[in-house]
Amino acid sequence: MKIAFLVCLCLQMALPLFASEADSLATAYARLGEYYAYRDADSARYYCRLGLEHADVSRPEPYLSLLNNLADACISSGELDEGRRLLRRALAEAVRLDYDSCFRATVLTSMGVSYRLQEMPDSALLCYDRALSLLQGQEAYGEETHLLASIAVLYANTARLEEAMQYAGRAVQAADRCDDIDMVFYAYTTAGSIQVLRGNYAEAARLIHPVLAKARLQGKPAMELKCMTFLLGMFQRAGQRDSLNFYMRRADEVLARVPAESNEAVGYLETLYMILSDLGRHRESLRIQQRLLDGENRNQLGSVDRLYLYMARNHQALHEYTQAARCYERAYAASDSLHAEEIEAQLSELSVKYETQEKALEIARLSEEKMKQRAENAWWMAMACIFFLLLLFFAAWYLYRSRRIRREEELKLARRYIDGMESERARLAKDLHDGVCNDLLGIGMQMQCRPDTADVLGMLEQVRQEVRNISHELMPPKFKHTTLDEMMEDYLQRFPLDGKTSICFDQQNEGREWADIPEQVAYETYRIMQELLSNIIRHAGAARVAICLRLEPSCLTLCISDDGKNPLAPQAAGHNGIGLDTIRERATALGGKLCADLDGTGQTFRLSVPLSPRKP
Repeated sequence: MKIAFLVCLCLQMALPLFASEADSLATAYARLGEYYAYRDADSARYYCRLGLEHADVSRPEPYLSLLNNLADACISSGELDEGRRLLRRALAEAVRLDYDSCFRATVLTSMGVSYRLQEMPDSALLCYDRALSLLQGQEAYGEETHLLASIAVLYANTARLEEAMQYAGRAVQAADRCDDIDMVFYAYTTAGSIQVLRGNYAEAARLIHPVLAKARLQGKPAMELKCMTFLLGMFQRAGQRDSLNFYMRRADEVLARVPAESNEAVGYLETLYMILSDLGRHRESLRIQQRLLDGENRNQLGSVDRLYLYMARNHQALHEYTQAARCYERAYAASDSLHAEEIEAQLSELSVKYETQEKALEIARLSEEKMKQRAENAWWMAMACIFFLLLLFFAAWYLYRSRRIRREEELKLARRYIDGMESERARLAKDLHDGVCNDLLGIGMQMQCRPDTADVLGMLEQVRQEVRNISHELMPPKFKHTTLDEMMEDYLQRFPLDGKTSICFDQQNEGREWADIPEQVAYETYRIMQELLSNIIRHAGAARVAICLRLEPSCLTLCISDDGKNPLAPQAAGHNGIGLDTIRERATALGGKLCADLDGTGQTFRLSVPLSPRKP
């Protein structure tokens, strides 16, 4: 508390230096008054009066807040008439300054509380009724909490606990939607006290204990005392004496930090004298009752007739029958049955009016809920559509992934098949070159020593040369020191022709060098060209073969066309033919595409292989 006081004092001293508004001091005093509202009523009144001396009456803030806070401090101190006078002034000034209806509803609620404390429920009902009208259709949850909790207390004081609990429940609902912690305390403690009166002790404890902990944590002794008062009433009804004694000791400690004239102090003493009377401690109960009657806070007593009734019972228990009879007479005089019946009628009228308003609000709420339900249905439909689309996406992704995995497996199988075939070709080439060719060469050298073998030697050399060519063709080409176009041109120049077929070779490169082609791509393209050319020469019966090798920045294209009479295209599409199957496997391993076109003049094979972008 000292720290808060120093902060506020520094703020008070600093505002005149940095603010040019005339009511800067009034703002500082208003904040101090709000800070002490539930801590020290005298300090709250002191700072509010100082603030009013500096407030600009032509502006609603902080002028009206200072008036309202000063009135509340006076009511808390037992100065009910002064508090109402200030509230009437605040209400008139709010009308003059055309201030909002929520503030006026708050002023009327505080005025109703002051009338209730003076046992003037008819005037309190009038104030509450006007406040309800002002708050109709507004989202002022703090003001609504204050009003509903005050109405609940009024109904509870007339023993109409069911209706009191209805208003208290609505106050709790409104409190849960507002940011004013004091209103939250007020609503929950009111609801808890009504639950105590109804005998729902467990529910009351559930409501009160968290509020008590918050009040203690935030340093609000008045609210802490109020919570303990409710708990004491609950423990008294439940017959839990151990808890009664514990909380009475704790409450006495807190009472020393609360102004004696405050509502919380009076409420605690009223509860305490009833508990002491029920415990048989009649003399202590009488001392507290007399203290309440002699004190300045007598006009804050909740029920004077009940106080005299308990005094009569205490005197009777102490065998003081004369004093008991006198107290019974005063209790009877304090109760006015005709006036009580009139108040009952007014309470019923207010309840009916509020229930009518509640029904109208309920209809509006149901309409709003219907719209929300439609929006929620639309939301769920949107979520279902999104889920369905996600399901389709994942299904498509799964199919794509399965196909990609299958394709990768196919590529691996093709690669293994081609690698095996190349290994076998290399082995055969080596065997032919190192074995058969050398054997034929040795046979030829031996036959040179014999006469009349010139013709045989010529035939033998021709066979050896053919075997050597086959061996070279089977051997894998080397691209370390040459390029694909050079290798293909060299191969075509050495290719043995029978004189019936001519080969035309054309090479083109656009924006890329032949040396940029990866060795694996060059190797497989070279082998595909070999296989296709060999098939065309052996089976197509072509007279002319045209080979075009085209290199582009992102693609390598090999095009082989001929005018043969025996087309090979059906085999390339998947029919018989080991050579063409091998060609297809090589194209698949490269990630390329092989197409075969057939027309009336011959056939064309086109191989397209994608290339990665060129490195800078």
